[in-house]
Amino acid sequence: MRKTVRLTAVVLAVIMLAAVLTSCNKTPSDTAAFKQVAKEFDFEIYDITEQYINAPQIREATVVAPSGREFQIEFYVITDRDNAKNLYLAQSEVVDGYKNADYTGTSSNGKNYARRTVVTNGKYLMVSYIENTMVYVPPTDEENKEIIDKFLNKFKY
Repeated sequence: MRKTVRLTAVVLAVIMLAAVLTSCNKTPSDTAAFKQVAKEFDFEIYDITEQYINAPQIREATVVAPSGREFQIEFYVITDRDNAKNLYLAQSEVVDGYKNADYTGTSSNGKNYARRTVVTNGKYLMVSYIENTMVYVPPTDEENKEIIDKFLNKFKY
């Protein structure tokens, strides 16, 4: 009887540990899914991969924006996670450069992802990477935050 209880406790502990460890990972998306969500939002789609011909770590680069170009959302497919993380860290410095004493923001990190947002001086910025992909929202008016967040939630970034 004691062995059964002990075994059950060990099995439950392993299951809980597995749940915690798998929750630390996110599944990356791809350019096709990014474009599909953009179509659902009626955004214009631009392939800007050729602009990165001298950056071999960037395999694909796509920008989406509403027809009025009030803001844009950039999506990158990178050669590997290390390069994606390095690009994320570089863009994080840009995002953090906008901080002032009155900023609000969020930051989350996991085993294969990270996300950072900043809202300050009426501007909104966001950068996120998952595995070998990255999403970046350059500085835009804070009023665009709601639609951008809806897009990113639908895209799961």
